[in-house]
Amino acid sequence: MATFSYRIRTTRKGILTKVLIRFNVDRHTSFYADTQYLVLSDAWDDKKQTVKSRFTFTDDFTEQQGRELTKNLSELRSHILGEIAKDPEHAMTKTRLEKIIYSFHHPRSLTTGRRVRTRESLGDYIARFTREMEEGTRLNIHKLRYGPSTIKNYKGFVVQFDEYCKAKRKQFDFADIDLKFYDDFVAWFTAKNYSVNTIGRHVKELKIIMRAAREEGLHDNGAIESRKFRVLTADVENIYLTESEIRAIAALDLSKNRHKDVARDIFLVGCYTAQRFSDYSTINEGNIRTLENGQQVIDLKQQKTGNHVVIPVRPELQAILEKYDNRLPRTYEQKVNYLIKEIAREAGITEKVEVSYIENGEKKSRLVEKCDLVKTHTARRSGATNMYLAGIPTIAIMKVTGHKTEREFMKYIKITEEQTALELMSHPYFSGASNTTR
Repeated sequence: MATFSYRIRTTRKGILTKVLIRFNVDRHTSFYADTQYLVLSDAWDDKKQTVKSRFTFTDDFTEQQGRELTKNLSELRSHILGEIAKDPEHAMTKTRLEKIIYSFHHPRSLTTGRRVRTRESLGDYIARFTREMEEGTRLNIHKLRYGPSTIKNYKGFVVQFDEYCKAKRKQFDFADIDLKFYDDFVAWFTAKNYSVNTIGRHVKELKIIMRAAREEGLHDNGAIESRKFRVLTADVENIYLTESEIRAIAALDLSKNRHKDVARDIFLVGCYTAQRFSDYSTINEGNIRTLENGQQVIDLKQQKTGNHVVIPVRPELQAILEKYDNRLPRTYEQKVNYLIKEIAREAGITEKVEVSYIENGEKKSRLVEKCDLVKTHTARRSGATNMYLAGIPTIAIMKVTGHKTEREFMKYIKITEEQTALELMSHPYFSGASNTTR
C-alpha cells in the first residue's frame, strides 16, 4: 500500500531547510518531492512529522510560523489524500505528486477553472504586515502585541523601502529579493551614511517579513537564508552612568522647570529598576505591592517580552514614587531623550568619550561629551551595570532585567577591562591569600 510522510534531509543544527515528502509506492520504490515549505531544523520532530510541541522559538523561526507550518502541512496532506482518492488506479509518480502539490499552492476557481489570483505583492504584504502589528491581530513570538517601539521601527522600514523603490524606479516583488538586491540595498543605505546597525535592522525586518510571507504561501524564495544575506551589526558606544553620576543628576534642583524635573525623575526610575522606557515610564500604584517583611516591590510584566519581574524598591525610588503619589506623570520618550542630555550636562557629566561610526563604508571615530550620549535606554543599562558592580549575583540581576542567558547579559552591561581587573584583585588568587604551603 502506498504511503507518504514528511521529512527533512539534514543533520545540521540551526538552519532553515525544506520540508519534503517521501512517497513510498511499495516496499522497494520511493521518491521525494518538495512541499515548498521551510522549517528550522532544530524545531522539526521527525517522528511526529511536524514542528516540536516544546521548542524555544526565536525571530528566525517564530511560534506563529510554527503554527502556520503545522496547519499548512495538515491541509497539504488532506489535499494529497483527496487527489489520490479521486483516481486510486492512477499510478503515483514523482511527476504526478509534484502536480498535486502545485495544484494545492495554485488552486483553481470551481466555477471558471481559472487560476485564483490571491497572491499579494511584496509591497501590499508589507503594508498588511505592519497594519496587523498595529491592530494587534499579528502577535510577536511571545503571543503578545508588538510594542510601540517595534511598530515604529517597522513603519520606518516601510518608509525606507518605499524610498528605495522610488530611487530604483522599480516595485520590487518577492522574487526580486536575492543577493544582488541585498548588495544594492546595503550600498544604498551606506551611501546615505546610515549606521551599520540601522542598515542591519532594516535587513532583519525585511527577512522577517519575507519569512512570514513564505509561510503564508505567498512565495517560495529562499535567497534570504543565504549566509551572504546577513544582518549587519557593529558594536555601539553604549554608555552607562556610574552611581556618582546618577546621584549628581538626582541632586539637581529642577523645581523651576517642571518638564526637566519630570524627565529627570522618570529617567532615575529607569536607573533604579533597570527596565525599558516602555515599562519604567508607566509604573503606577497597580505595580507597587508590599511583601510580608514590609519591603516594597514593583511587580510588572515587561511589554516587549511578557516576562514577569519583581524589583525591590530602594529608598531613592520610593521617594520619587511618593512625590507623584505612586503614579508617574505621562511623557514621551522623545521628550525625555531630548531633555536628559541637557540635564546630564547640568550635572557635570561632560567627560570626553571616543565613539566609532561608519561613514561611506569607512570606520571613523571622534570625541563626544558623555552627556550627549545619554538617552532613555541608558537608564536600564546603568541600572543593570551598577547592580553587577555592587556584587549582586548575575542570575539575580537577570531576574530583574529579564535577560535569558548570562552571555546575553554580560554582553549587555558595560564593564571595562579596568573594572574587571579591579574585581579580580579582590579575589584570593590575585591578592595572595590563597597561597598555602604544599
